[in-house]
Amino acid sequence: MNKSVKTFVNIFIFIIVIGFIAYVIRSFNTEERVLTQDPSIISFTSDYEHNLTIPTQDSIIAFDVFNEHFYVAFENQVGIYNLQGDLLSDFNTKSNVRDIKINRKSIFLLYSTSIEQYSLEGDLLLSWDACSDLSDYCGLSIVKDFVFVTDVSNKNICQYTREGNFVRFINSPVDFIIPSQFFDITSKNDTIYCSNPGRHRIESYTLDGDFITAFGKPGGDIGYFAGCCNPSYIDFDQEGNIFTSEKGNPRISSYNLSGDLNKLLLNNQLLGGGHLPYQLKVVDMKLMVAIKNEIKVFQLKNNIKSL
Repeated sequence: MNKSVKTFVNIFIFIIVIGFIAYVIRSFNTEERVLTQDPSIISFTSDYEHNLTIPTQDSIIAFDVFNEHFYVAFENQVGIYNLQGDLLSDFNTKSNVRDIKINRKSIFLLYSTSIEQYSLEGDLLLSWDACSDLSDYCGLSIVKDFVFVTDVSNKNICQYTREGNFVRFINSPVDFIIPSQFFDITSKNDTIYCSNPGRHRIESYTLDGDFITAFGKPGGDIGYFAGCCNPSYIDFDQEGNIFTSEKGNPRISSYNLSGDLNKLLLNNQLLGGGHLPYQLKVVDMKLMVAIKNEIKVFQLKNNIKSL
């Protein structure tokens, strides 16, 4: 191949490379514009309005609401606040708290390898260790006389009695895929509901551990679960609608028990931005979300019926 042919080939390759780079840049800019013009961000109108922000003394690990009080778990302490955000009392705990639930006037604290039960005044009543040394507990739910905890490490649900006696392991029929520390669990009408975030779905089980059903599909649109591990948090309202909180593009949505989308409730902008998921609790007509060192309360707007 003579010198002129080599020069022509090199110029041709250079043009192809420049064209490819221009195409990538143009595609990226187009995607940015599409995301910026997402109607869920630009034209979205929520049924909820921001009512109150409650700052806390430390980063929130988990929280629950009971009898018009916030029970907030920090790294090694539990703080009890009224609904106006005043700190009423607190007590020290072990480090590495993962979740907190209030049930039958008792505070249950979940750690990576143990569970503790306290009185509402902060007195330790009972504690027990995980049934496996390799456990890495994440989420907690108490139903009737049973305690259910999700295990990120073993990728299952572990069921105990309230006294700490092991009952059984619960496994998903399609296996739980847990890419990160988000494996939430809750209950409604004596049925257990948990996220299977790597599968982008919510699954339900009887108190005997039998699989009932599941719903959810991967996708970025409203009504789908995006990213590697969504939904991150779940909760119920009084009417039996299930609320989901997602990370990546944080948003909170509501579904009926058949898995049909009711509506998007709060988008990234209204929540406050970022990429981390917002923990949520639904109480009466209020949505309460927590992230970092604050709790935000959103009130259902006047003259709007609950879902």
